[in-house]
Amino acid sequence: MTFSRRSALGAALASVAASPARAATWAPTRPVRLVVSSAPAASLDTLARIIAPTLSMRLGQTVLVENQGGANGLIAMQQVARGEADGHTLLVTGDAIVLAELIAPNPGFTVRGSFTPVTQAVRAAQILATHPGSGLTDIAGYVAAVKARPGRLNVGLPAWGGIAHVVHELLSQAAGGLPVEYVTYRGGGPATTDLLARHLDALVITLPAITEQIRQGAIVPLAVTTAMRDAALPDVPTLAETVAPGYDVESWQGLLVPKDVPAPIVAALHGAIAATLREPAVQDRLTGLGFEVVADGPEVFARRTDESTQRFAGVVRAAGIRQVGG
Repeated sequence: MTFSRRSALGAALASVAASPARAATWAPTRPVRLVVSSAPAASLDTLARIIAPTLSMRLGQTVLVENQGGANGLIAMQQVARGEADGHTLLVTGDAIVLAELIAPNPGFTVRGSFTPVTQAVRAAQILATHPGSGLTDIAGYVAAVKARPGRLNVGLPAWGGIAHVVHELLSQAAGGLPVEYVTYRGGGPATTDLLARHLDALVITLPAITEQIRQGAIVPLAVTTAMRDAALPDVPTLAETVAPGYDVESWQGLLVPKDVPAPIVAALHGAIAATLREPAVQDRLTGLGFEVVADGPEVFARRTDESTQRFAGVVRAAGIRQVGG
């Protein structure tokens, strides 16, 4: 009985998920670009490259993944904001887009005014990790080491002012101050490389970016940022159950288009992307890395960006985070 009920529910969900794509009349007439606001090997890049082949089959056009990780993702965001509003160019980004608007003096866009959300694709935990040679084996030891040597430990961030930065500042507030030396990168890939090479004491990053290295023993996980442990790495504790009761921060990733893309095109894109995300092979790959597939539509995604802006604005102000470099 349980199996038949689940099968019936699955069939109903699949029918609902597929209906927008069937109902829509729009289809791309040339290759579709997924402009990723990070360097290769980051979790955003992983998401884009996992969905691209199946999305290509659903759209009937080649789907190209293009990495534009410069200036904390601003290059990609500005490029898509100024792009043609015809559905052939999508931005693949995450919390970084709302943080960019908060910290950059002149980002060249606003999330609400320059983009139309298409799909919140996934959510995931952030993770604080180290390497086997650091001598750190748990999150309590990390907090103690920072307090014993204030300003001496270097912590890698995939970007200045990104979600990893916010995560560590929130942890610092909860732990009564954790002064560290931040080292920032043009994405999670280069940051991970430096952690593996033991040039960093620790790294904050989206969990799926380093899941495999953790399983291989090359990286030591300390804690995840979500309220519950992650099913991909169930032995890794949460900050909430260890050093920061009540701590709960998850990151999200999704796809947006320029503001003036017509609603039927947005609906068609959402239908194709949501169906792609729910393909068993795609979903298995994503969940195996630590992503949770969401596949929410434009309205829900828009509310999520608003909520993130409101939540992170106070942290940005309190920590004095401002855009640096270019």
